[in-house]
Amino acid sequence: MSGFNRQLLCSLFLWLAGAGIGLAQQDNHLVYQIFVRSFADTPSDTAPPLKGEVGDLKGIRENLDYLNDGDPRTDHDLEVGILWLMPIFPSTSYHGYDVTNYQAVNPDYGTMQDLQDLVRAAHQRGVRVILDIPFNHTSSEHPWFKQAIEDPNSRFRKFYHFSDFNQPAPPGPWHIATSGSGKKIRYFGLFSPTMPDLNFAEPEVRKEVKAIATFWLDRGIDGFRLDAAKHIFGDTFGDIPEPDILRNNDWWREFSDAVYRINPNAVLVGEVLGSREILRRHSYGNDALLDESFMNAARSRIAFPSAGFVNAWNEFVKGCRDVNRLAHVGPGSMPRNEPFQPFIFLASHDASPRLASYLEEMKRHGMQPSIDEGYRVGMYVLNSMAKYVVLYNGDELMQRGFKWNGNPATGDPPGDGSGIFDETLREPFPWLKAGSKAPQTAWFQPRFDAPNDGVSVEEEEAAGTVLDLVRALTNLRTEHPAYANGELGSILTDSAEWMVFEKVSAQDRYLVLINTTGNGNDYQFHEGWFPRYVGAQLIFWSDGQKKQWKNETKANKQIERKVFVPPYGFVLLREK
Repeated sequence: MSGFNRQLLCSLFLWLAGAGIGLAQQDNHLVYQIFVRSFADTPSDTAPPLKGEVGDLKGIRENLDYLNDGDPRTDHDLEVGILWLMPIFPSTSYHGYDVTNYQAVNPDYGTMQDLQDLVRAAHQRGVRVILDIPFNHTSSEHPWFKQAIEDPNSRFRKFYHFSDFNQPAPPGPWHIATSGSGKKIRYFGLFSPTMPDLNFAEPEVRKEVKAIATFWLDRGIDGFRLDAAKHIFGDTFGDIPEPDILRNNDWWREFSDAVYRINPNAVLVGEVLGSREILRRHSYGNDALLDESFMNAARSRIAFPSAGFVNAWNEFVKGCRDVNRLAHVGPGSMPRNEPFQPFIFLASHDASPRLASYLEEMKRHGMQPSIDEGYRVGMYVLNSMAKYVVLYNGDELMQRGFKWNGNPATGDPPGDGSGIFDETLREPFPWLKAGSKAPQTAWFQPRFDAPNDGVSVEEEEAAGTVLDLVRALTNLRTEHPAYANGELGSILTDSAEWMVFEKVSAQDRYLVLINTTGNGNDYQFHEGWFPRYVGAQLIFWSDGQKKQWKNETKANKQIERKVFVPPYGFVLLREK
């Protein structure tokens, strides 16, 4: 597509969005992460009894009503605003993070037309679609790598990191490849021998990667989750050297600017795992990062309450924004209208265990709330603190999962010999209590899901379930976008018993109150303590002990000088 046509398409995109036709609601930032293989299979009258069915793109499209039915007046969907599809490209692995073709769709998942149909249907409901792309490395079966191995004069020889087999091996994860003629060569692959790292010092690699992004943007994709963003430069899983951090940042700024020139509203979020300091240092090159540190701190806060969680996270975000702001000044920079954003989450396809399994483990170590009560507190915290919130498919159902040890019995550490590892964090999404028909998938025999265990969409279609609560909390975000997208204001109380903080926008001022004890308690306001909330409007309350909640927005109830917050409860107020 020519630059002129792309600019015309972008203008049309913005016009349609402004007209409210077909494209994304820019104020809905609830992200739903889908492992396509596990999520939903396409129903088929001719299919045999459930055996080995793989989730696909049609299955997602046919179940969009579960995610977002396109009608903000209903409350039986999750009100998803951004759909994050884990890798959908052709690959030699079940997970898809070793790509053999960046400009095609994995046949297991369907066709390019199936993807475009999904994107079109999502846009019609106000849902954006982003793709998870592992640019750090390709598959060892990618044509670039295969040509580089076979032909030393190929332009693709510069696309990877090679060293002479006849010289001593450099330190780090270097592997050996053999050409068809029997010639051996060493190559670098940080993650695996089947995942050779691309060489981003080579301008042709950067050009190709930006062309791949353009290819998908031109087909209506709204942005990207950028896998392994801190490993573009650097050869270690340990501390990234300072020069490599700077080179990572320079590359991601170059990439982001190229994407924003095509779609100024594109969603770009980098995966940088590690400490808050590692995230802060990488926030120069990335305008948004997945916040693993939030998950770790929040899990600990839920299981064993202590003071300071909200304040510490708030200071971390301010630090990231101070660094990110520097990236948007000076010649050639792309100005941004919004500050750096953390994407917060409590579970993912990589984090072991899943949240419910973590709480089960903590219960064995003395956690006070029940697993259900602790999980509800987690959902309050997740849905109230940030603008961008990530639900990993199954989070809304308390789906379990714990990374398996499939090493051989003689391995280090010894395992059960099954060869199963991350699969148990990506088990089939539980639609049905017995898992007997589509859309239930069956690509993998679950280790943690069992028939009639109470964890499925079918079993949780009732008042008081976790699914019922999560739907209430996500619909609350849609009904009150100023609350969902507001910035943290004053932090009133950040103790072991209370998390009380403001969400502030240009339109409204809200107060979030989370009680992390097993006793219902009043929270007091007076002339010396935030008098603006005397007489505030009661918007929502949830009792985590009784498994009850109520949206009071339309009742127009006002508190007096105090508000009651139930055990393991959540209350939302709006300043009068």
